[in-house]
Amino acid sequence: MSLPESLERAATALPELADAIRPANGDPHRLLDELAPEPAAQLLGWLLDQSPVDAEELVEAWEEREEGVALLLSAQPEGLSKGGRKLLRRAHHRLRSRGLEVAASSVPAVPRRVVSSQADRWQAGYVSAPDFRGTRMGYLVDSHPSSGARLFEARFDEERGLLDFKVYNSGRSKVRGFLKSLVESSGRRLFEVDRDALRALIWRAARAQSLSRPLPTGFVEWRSRLFGDELEKQETPGEIARRLLPVAEISEARGSVAARVREGQLGPWPPSSEWVGDRMDRGRESVERLEGEARGAAIEAWIQEICDALCRDSDQALIARNLEELAWIESESGETAAACALLAVASGLPGDEETVQAIGRARVESLFEPFLASLRVVETDPLSAGDGEGSVGD
Repeated sequence: MSLPESLERAATALPELADAIRPANGDPHRLLDELAPEPAAQLLGWLLDQSPVDAEELVEAWEEREEGVALLLSAQPEGLSKGGRKLLRRAHHRLRSRGLEVAASSVPAVPRRVVSSQADRWQAGYVSAPDFRGTRMGYLVDSHPSSGARLFEARFDEERGLLDFKVYNSGRSKVRGFLKSLVESSGRRLFEVDRDALRALIWRAARAQSLSRPLPTGFVEWRSRLFGDELEKQETPGEIARRLLPVAEISEARGSVAARVREGQLGPWPPSSEWVGDRMDRGRESVERLEGEARGAAIEAWIQEICDALCRDSDQALIARNLEELAWIESESGETAAACALLAVASGLPGDEETVQAIGRARVESLFEPFLASLRVVETDPLSAGDGEGSVGD
């Protein structure tokens, strides 16, 4: 968004100030001329909380005016959104460096009402673990302006992009109950996450969207209000885990992570369903007429061939990011050692060929487990099996 757009939203949300906000036409200096100190402080509090990205332009302009500086010095960060708090603290730091004293007590009466009115605001983020394809569900929650809550539901993965994006309006109790059921359900399907970190995940998925598939309509409608280029530098949950957690020894981590992939606990991130089906057809043709050791050798050769193809056809950097996101999930579940092992393997992709092959082999064995079991079974003629007793046809 832009400052004029945010000011128009403020005029709608603060109708008692609309006749002073709109004539300024988005000019932060004219706002100071149009507004008395208390309404100006109220507007400042609203912008810092609701639209901190656009509020930065206003704050910088007001730092140039004596009356604007007075408002900034008296403003307090308590009760504001995370972005608003950061912006105000940076402004206070600049003002202190000019020898000005920031108010240490309460804010003036009208701004205090603004802060307290935000105390009831509900914002939250929840995200699922990546599934076998790397697809995740994300939920952003925000208070509805009229009452209740607005729930944004996104289904996404970094490879295929934003698969779905829906918006629901409902009562807060219903939204809380829905999220609670997913957080506390067997297997814990949702994890509470930093809202900005989730926004970064969804934004990156949207940027990966194929030109052949348009973005969901709901996302297009809300993109300017929820997502933007400022998320370029925002850490995802996996990047937060990477920054905070130590990395395990790669030689030990490689085996434990590969075992979890082989057992179906992680991944196996197939390139596509068609890719798997095509390889199964080729594998069946290559061994169907063989028996004994020749059949076993052919199966082993096919596994290595498919492993090489899978490693070649997969985006190893994407798999590494999936592992980092899974590391964050493990850390949230209290499994720190497992999280550190995932980070170690992620650091080995794509440069460490031994790690690429180990994880690739485990992915093949997970992807083709039932198929491999069927290949290893040699069907025999039931009329020629057994001890010769009970002939067919008396």
